[in-house]
Amino acid sequence: MSSVMEVTSQESHEESNNERLDLIHHLDPAATDVLLPDETFLKAAISLKDQVVEATWKRDNNMGAAIDPTVYTGLLGTAFTCLRSYEVTGNKQDLLLCSNIVDTCSISPHASSRHMTLTFLCGRGGLYALGAVAANYKGDHQGRDFFLNLFLEVGIYVVRCGDFLAWMVAQERALPVGPEEGGFGMSYELMHGRAGFLWAALFINKHLGEGTLPSDLLLPVVDAVLAGGRAGASDNATCPLMYRWHGTRYWGAANGLAGILQVLLNFPLLKEDMEDVRATLRYMMSNRFPHSGNYPSSEGNPRDKLVQWSHGATGMAITLCKASEMFPNDREFRDAAIEAGEVVWKRGLVKKVGLADGVAGNAYAFLSLYRLTGESIYEERAKAFASFLYHNASGLVAIGHGRGAADHPYSLFQGLAGTACLWFDLLKPESSRFPGYELKLGYRYQSEVSSGNEVSSALIVMSTEMTWCYLAKAIFTPWMPHRDELIDSALEKDISEEFRYLEHAPDTAEAQPDHRAKPYIS
Repeated sequence: MSSVMEVTSQESHEESNNERLDLIHHLDPAATDVLLPDETFLKAAISLKDQVVEATWKRDNNMGAAIDPTVYTGLLGTAFTCLRSYEVTGNKQDLLLCSNIVDTCSISPHASSRHMTLTFLCGRGGLYALGAVAANYKGDHQGRDFFLNLFLEVGIYVVRCGDFLAWMVAQERALPVGPEEGGFGMSYELMHGRAGFLWAALFINKHLGEGTLPSDLLLPVVDAVLAGGRAGASDNATCPLMYRWHGTRYWGAANGLAGILQVLLNFPLLKEDMEDVRATLRYMMSNRFPHSGNYPSSEGNPRDKLVQWSHGATGMAITLCKASEMFPNDREFRDAAIEAGEVVWKRGLVKKVGLADGVAGNAYAFLSLYRLTGESIYEERAKAFASFLYHNASGLVAIGHGRGAADHPYSLFQGLAGTACLWFDLLKPESSRFPGYELKLGYRYQSEVSSGNEVSSALIVMSTEMTWCYLAKAIFTPWMPHRDELIDSALEKDISEEFRYLEHAPDTAEAQPDHRAKPYIS
């Protein structure tokens, strides 16, 4: 690891950097002698993880109100890195450290701020999701339920109505569809908006089980995202979905279309919604830069400059891999993902190290392509970028400090913690996932559709364990038949018995069949 941590001068580093660029761009995938072995990546990952902990946790632990409790640039990124280390190495000290960091973040003043969003990367969604998952790994069911309740309630204290009611209240806050930027509700993008809220829920379901947060409770938020996208694209007949963030129609993963579509592809969609997602991806593919194959950072932006996860081909390559997985019969998505990967290979050795806008994030595009195609060339390319980071990461961070550009040098998305996660993921590339962006779960879109029952959708009882959800619907649905009696009796005795009659209750609205795709768990 000494080679990672040494740099002599900016000039000499840039010279060695250029040499490394030339070496990697002319890499013969069969020439594995230029790549580092797995043992080296493992040792480097553990060592760098320890440095991240030393620089963030031991420093920030006594900072009180100044603690940044986010996954993106803060202490929760360190917690995520420790969790990834535990998943790879089985080191229980890393799991304990992750849990301790989450506990500290949970009591920081910033974490309880009304201005902190509900998303995974930049908000309380990440805090509560990581807390629940870490506690579950430890076998601490009380701690798991504590963080789950916080996630479900999202700051709302409900005395008698249980977790699902609190979840519905939280959902009511997340759902309002206002102008294109979300009006008085949330925005739509991954970092600060509804997509980030949904990703936090997906992370919980991935680790705690698909039934933890039933899709029936999340799909209304999905529908709100789709509705907002249609409103944003109302002036563009060729693109069904479009979103604005701070007035700009971004295309990238962090604040734009790629990130929102990535999240939507993890949920079952109605046929017309599925077609809108597909058509939006095709619109983006048809409007990429024709000479380079790169993607604009925003709608109509003529500058072909950025190749990173936040903006450009990297985020699109990963999202197109997901689209190809979900739509296996649409070869165009696979081909476009491969072409975007070529852009990353040619231009992806940038001057930063992190996941958001650096080499580590770009390397994950190759890991996604490796999982999609099974072709070893993409694993070799990921290792090539990772080997470059092994020799140059610390120097790039030092140069960034000199330019005043490295504000969070050890963070997950803007610093070295992301590099550590990449090195850990290289040990099992078939199981690798871009932190905060990819998950191993989803829905394949099939031609079969489910048939709807001829009863009110608000009265359909899916299972006994979901009955609190329907109590919540009763409270939020004034027209619901027997509403007052249902609420009163449900709060007095076993609610599961109270819902047995609902399948035959008088209906006030004709139900619509649900044509959402059938789920699968991989």
